[in-house]
Amino acid sequence: MVSLPLIFLALVASIACLPTPESGIAKRESTTPLVFAHYMLIMQPPSGDYTNDINLAKAAGIDAFAVNYGGWNVDWTQQAGFLAAFYQKAEELGFYLFLSIDTTSVKDPNMVIQLANKYLDSPAQLKVDGKVFLSSFQTDPPAWNWQTDVIDKINAPVLFSPGTLSDDAAALFADDMPGAGPFPWIHPSKTADQEHSLDAALASQRDSSGKMWMAGIAPWFFSRLSADKNWAQAQDDSIFVDRWLSLLALKPNFIEIVTWNDWSESSYIGPPDSAGPGTTDAYWGSLDHTAFRTMSQAFISAFKSGQTTVTVDNAGEGVYMFYRLQSAASLGSSDTLPLPDDANHLKDDVYVVSLLSDPADITLTSGDAAPVTWTAPAGLQKTIHQWGLGAQHLKAAREAKIVADKTGPTIVAQLEKYDGNVVAL
Repeated sequence: MVSLPLIFLALVASIACLPTPESGIAKRESTTPLVFAHYMLIMQPPSGDYTNDINLAKAAGIDAFAVNYGGWNVDWTQQAGFLAAFYQKAEELGFYLFLSIDTTSVKDPNMVIQLANKYLDSPAQLKVDGKVFLSSFQTDPPAWNWQTDVIDKINAPVLFSPGTLSDDAAALFADDMPGAGPFPWIHPSKTADQEHSLDAALASQRDSSGKMWMAGIAPWFFSRLSADKNWAQAQDDSIFVDRWLSLLALKPNFIEIVTWNDWSESSYIGPPDSAGPGTTDAYWGSLDHTAFRTMSQAFISAFKSGQTTVTVDNAGEGVYMFYRLQSAASLGSSDTLPLPDDANHLKDDVYVVSLLSDPADITLTSGDAAPVTWTAPAGLQKTIHQWGLGAQHLKAAREAKIVADKTGPTIVAQLEKYDGNVVAL
């Protein structure tokens, strides 16, 4: 097979030094761009210690975790204990949290009121314009009225950004919609062009309505838990790098990375070391996504500085690759489920992303395919290469300096079970 570089994105902008969040409540202006990461509280880090996750998020330039309160098979007493420990650790480390109420399981508005009031004075509680930041994840609107049943009963001003799966931009910014502005989740079944068109409509409605817009971005999506939850995503490699560039141009008020640790949906940028309901069934959720988190630093910095393009200094450069471990069209040897929805949109390619301060020579050796070498420019570049079966090796050099030298897991013709997730190194 011949390696084919198909996409080249060379983009230039200044990347400021990554900011370190300060301890205590920061009163931020609503025009200040902030970046969050959605944290599944039900997925617990090793020994229940949030230190590593918080430090990694801070290093990436993430301002706060949106703590998903709820989930499946929830022990509410246990969940409350998890949240208390999370706030305590965030206070110790000078990091911010805010509640993202999962209305698929939280059915009592009084629970939301009690939690919001309990933590509103915590030094770790994110406040924007002096208002308690509050959000939600919801597939459908809850039975309660957010304004009269919840927000009016919280003992402080609230900036509420409700989650939604809707793709009706005009309706989401209507005067009768609750909160300061919507948080539309990712739409995995939409193509990249369709998602971009929706984002453009949301940006337009934001501008005309005077409300806020929190955009979601995910590194990947894939799940195979059951016949009813067996899906890939239609945006393939465009879901992350290309979408970041789109959002840099459209300038949402906030961006939420979805997610930090949802292994079951392959959407994580955190280390896959947590335990929780369903993790043993999500065999695909242990692949390394470190590169997605590392690449995020450059995009986050550009977003916060108001730039629409990206350049890199010496300290921030790197070369990364991501790919699946088997063909999108090949079922596993012991599979009982059919191919996932939208598998037809996935290509059997290796994606290479370079973030360089100066040009460098890159060589990709993809299994049994002939090696390919090219000179990548300074800034950001993404190239696409048809893969070969076998080990994947990526090397980048500039004269005598080795910028990257990494070997990834083997691509095979067939796994025991279908895996639509990617490894990102």
